[in-house]
Amino acid sequence: MGEPIKTHHSWLLNRSLQYSSFSESCIMAFFIGEFFYTLDEKARVNVPAKFRKATSHEAQGTYIITYGKDQCVYIYPMDIYEKKVVSLIDNLSEANAEHRAYMSVMGSRATEATLDKQGRIMIPPKYLEYAGISKDVHIIGAYNRIEVWNPEHRKAYQNKLDESGMNIEEKIVQEMGQ
Repeated sequence: MGEPIKTHHSWLLNRSLQYSSFSESCIMAFFIGEFFYTLDEKARVNVPAKFRKATSHEAQGTYIITYGKDQCVYIYPMDIYEKKVVSLIDNLSEANAEHRAYMSVMGSRATEATLDKQGRIMIPPKYLEYAGISKDVHIIGAYNRIEVWNPEHRKAYQNKLDESGMNIEEKIVQEMGQ
């Protein structure tokens, strides 16, 4: 258990990104590719070796697990989660009821996890239940995070996108005015 069922070609890129709000460049890992694994009897799943290598040393082997959109589980390296979520929350006001609610929801939906010596991460039962995962998992690299899916749910999600004829890239480019 915990061994790959089937692995697709995967790429990882490390790029130096220049953030407009910082004068220095930051190294950010990109997770790309897809893998198929099985959970072991302790609800652990292997994090692909290429994803482990792409995780920055700043994360110190610590990840944040949270509910994802579209019935999957998101796994962020700690440093990315801090940059993405914690920096946003730091700018919210506890005097504002909506801000407090957002902080409460985000805090309650996240949990910290570390990899074991074999490169596995234990996904707590409430996240597996939310994503409908019982044994087989489809792991997706989604640039700044790792997504863990029930393979059937991922296939249905992809089919829905394909059937709708959505050209997501074109739509995003138009929205961003590029």
